[in-house]
Amino acid sequence: MKIIIVLLIFALALTACGGAGKHVNYSNAALQTHYQALEEISYDAEVIVEAELTGKSKDIAYQNASFKVTEFLVNKVLKGDQQLVSNTIQVLEIGSFSRNESKNNLLFLEKYVGPVTSSAYVVAGVYQGKFTIDKDNKLIYDAEKHGGMKSFQTELAGLDMKSVEAKVQQAITNARPPKKLQMSEEQRKKNEEESIKLLEQDRSLNKQ
Repeated sequence: MKIIIVLLIFALALTACGGAGKHVNYSNAALQTHYQALEEISYDAEVIVEAELTGKSKDIAYQNASFKVTEFLVNKVLKGDQQLVSNTIQVLEIGSFSRNESKNNLLFLEKYVGPVTSSAYVVAGVYQGKFTIDKDNKLIYDAEKHGGMKSFQTELAGLDMKSVEAKVQQAITNARPPKKLQMSEEQRKKNEEESIKLLEQDRSLNKQ
């Protein structure tokens, strides 16, 4: 349920703010978890894969929010079911976060269970577990250019994939749970109310 609620709140807020356009702005995402260490995101990720875009994707509208499901072909599994290799997986993202600028990617994923789609994964930390691999086989993380946070990613960015894989495998061995951000019931309700308020304002403007 956590993933369902978080995705819907983010998507409603982003849609209301006009965030579903061409410009990605990760700063709009009030993240539940700020991963400070590779060991933390490796703990939460059910699957860690090197995967390439197949070029197939579909947009989904759910409760006035925009989502996108993108298909990836798995080339290597660093954590999870090895039978995924050479098979395709579906990754569900908030529509405005689904920028895919590189064919090859390193993805830290959690299994999605909810009403938007079936048999899909979501990126751990919304965008924190999504990296691209450039033509020189080096890892790129540029979420901070779009208002996103950057912490453990600095130890991976710019490294060749052989070095990245070694670091990830070590992190999996030493994996530990992250410290969850504490949110009071009052704050949670306030966030939901603000998201709904913004959405209603956007609807009113569109009718004018």
